[in-house]
Amino acid sequence: MKTQDVIDPDFKQQPVMLIKDEKKLQLMANPVYYPIFMSLREGYKTVKEIEEDYTELIEKQARKKGVKNKKEFKEYVEDKKRSGKSLYRYIQHMIDADFLVTIGKRVAIDKPMTEKLFARTAKFFFVDSFYEKMLCKDSKCIESMTQLLGLIYDVPEPSKNILEEFTSLMEDSLEKISSLLFSEKSEEFVQIVENLSLGEITSVLQMLGIIELVTKSKNYSKLINGLDKQE
Repeated sequence: MKTQDVIDPDFKQQPVMLIKDEKKLQLMANPVYYPIFMSLREGYKTVKEIEEDYTELIEKQARKKGVKNKKEFKEYVEDKKRSGKSLYRYIQHMIDADFLVTIGKRVAIDKPMTEKLFARTAKFFFVDSFYEKMLCKDSKCIESMTQLLGLIYDVPEPSKNILEEFTSLMEDSLEKISSLLFSEKSEEFVQIVENLSLGEITSVLQMLGIIELVTKSKNYSKLINGLDKQE
């Protein structure tokens, strides 16, 4: 069947969108929406296409979990996959949360039939201040780190104040990197990482933050000098 896609010429997908609204964060964390996010990462699609991708991703999850028995595999997929009707409802929730948008329609050339086309409002979605989740800054973490550093380097435990300063520098470095790439260089950032998973992108950003931190080595020399005093 021949079709033609009619796209809203005014639609422009944002490179990066930072999310901090609690309801939106809850939706992002809900596993039933994840396959939709992933499907539309490739571009705009119809509900039917999203449904096919959704089922395929569930099948991949089953294989990853080691489900090999045919009966168990089928039962797992049937339980997790969603119908087009359910997906329409999920998609509407995502539209209301500004994650998705209707950008046009697919028109059948020889038949009176059209399908809506949906797209993500942004290429990537990140939790606002996500870099803070890469750091453990509470007193229990600081206490554990001082003890572990003393154990690893066989030196007296470093000052907690020094370690807190170091953690603050690490946070500043991650914030600087994410601010630059998410705002000033967002278009270039998306082009470079578009083939990476969200987990891989997070790892890349964390490494960039560490490299940025190294450039501030003078600011944490007290900690390094303390660890270097090995007999």
